[in-house]
Amino acid sequence: MFLERTRKRWEELYSSIKGHDTWLVVGNGPSLRLEDVEAFDALGIPSIASNKINMVFNRTKWRPKLFTLADPLLLHKLPAEHYDNIERVLLPHTHVLMAKTPRKLQWRHLLNPEGEEKYLVRQEKLDPLNGFFVGGTITVPNLQLAMWAGAKTIYVIGCDHFYANENSKTGAKKSPHQGVSNHFDPNYRKPGEIVNEAPVDVMNRGYAVMRQIADQRGVRVVNISRKSALDAFERDTVENALESIKQAQEQTV
Repeated sequence: MFLERTRKRWEELYSSIKGHDTWLVVGNGPSLRLEDVEAFDALGIPSIASNKINMVFNRTKWRPKLFTLADPLLLHKLPAEHYDNIERVLLPHTHVLMAKTPRKLQWRHLLNPEGEEKYLVRQEKLDPLNGFFVGGTITVPNLQLAMWAGAKTIYVIGCDHFYANENSKTGAKKSPHQGVSNHFDPNYRKPGEIVNEAPVDVMNRGYAVMRQIADQRGVRVVNISRKSALDAFERDTVENALESIKQAQEQTV
């Protein structure tokens, strides 16, 4: 019965967001600009964002259509107030009790090798109850969510993929934040706060696998981040992406 209730909620969510060929996946890097996400929002492009993105909500009317969290250390630290202005948090089933809000919906968590086998080798249908893998970064399940939602083109923005003073090989290393901001807001982390170091090698593999999964399914993933070290996907500019969307919309009128 629990599984059926969860399935029904995912089906209801899908029904409420389907119909968009283009999605925006928003990273939390320093290059993220509010005017950019607002421009996509003005064109009706839905977005997926994560973690502490709600730090910008007092400065913009833009809101992501889907909001995700997957870092257990961050989930443990976030107070209940963090979720006050978030409609729903999507997260792995293994972490669901860590989110201090009743407004949550879980996907089945897959280990990275399991996810690669399921979606890259066997090419199964991407589905939250079939499972999502994290790939070292919340952006990886966000890409899977966008594909599940029906995206044929996914623009990635604010994904700088550069982490000063961080480079854990496995993702298991924790260290005090050194005060160098790797996010859109200098107050995103506090000096001395214990954080998981970015597992760059794991992330690079996760992105590479997502590129292959997208290619197999005919999904175009384009990195339009204004500054980025991520080279797994096609690169383009925010301006070109917005113009392409406008032209496509004009042709359908």
